[in-house]
Amino acid sequence: MNEKEKAGSQYYLMGFFGILLLFSGLYWGLNQQQESLSQELTSDHSKVYAQDSETFLDRVRFVSNRDGVVDIAVLGSSVTRGLGATLEKPVWGKRLEQELSQREGIRTTVWNQGFNGYSTTDLVVQGKIQETIDLNPDIVLFELCLINNNRFPQNDLSHTKEELIAIMNRFREELPETLVVLTTANPTVYNEVYLNDGVLTYKQYNEEIAAFVRNQEWPFIDIFTLMNEKIQALDFNIEDYLDDAVHPNGDGYQMWFELIDERLNTPLSEL
Repeated sequence: MNEKEKAGSQYYLMGFFGILLLFSGLYWGLNQQQESLSQELTSDHSKVYAQDSETFLDRVRFVSNRDGVVDIAVLGSSVTRGLGATLEKPVWGKRLEQELSQREGIRTTVWNQGFNGYSTTDLVVQGKIQETIDLNPDIVLFELCLINNNRFPQNDLSHTKEELIAIMNRFREELPETLVVLTTANPTVYNEVYLNDGVLTYKQYNEEIAAFVRNQEWPFIDIFTLMNEKIQALDFNIEDYLDDAVHPNGDGYQMWFELIDERLNTPLSEL
């Protein structure tokens, strides 16, 4: 290789390394900018959380901005699964996914962890709590399965409370950054009925568990009470919102979703 060729080769190498350094610098700068944005989001969100003013929508926006998508698991019984729902008026979890995904800057995936006929005992024994944990959701909406806890045979209240504490402890230990919001289910035709060997009506069972949950200061939406009040205010009957004696119809699931939707901007401590 002559001197001219050597010089040309050196200039080529210098140019190549210069371009490489330029791209490395750009990558580092973008990475630092992203880390700075992530830290800013974390800082801002932590401030809101610390002030006890965080809302469900705050958490959704925070995670969606941070990760690009927010994963939500809805956990519970057949009224979470969607028995009685229609294509036009789907189950409340699906409606929530549709509503959130229409909002600017939010991408949402909702995993349906509703299981027909399950009580809280079934969720634990059949491994559905662990199955939900393994999904690693950002948010869990936990319908408490009280329709089935109240049925044949009726679960003892103290046992249900112990199970709820155990389940919440597992969520806290294995999903420490996940928001868990608890909810009761819809009213049924059995609101005021003592079922076989039952010592409480479905309404009494809900009231006892709702008081217990609030005493634990867990984020909580009392769908049972809210739906009862709204149906009465509209001067309708519970049966108008049921597909059968227990499961909501499309209108019932739509009302359930609307009650959640009305509270998306409510501080979690005030639900």
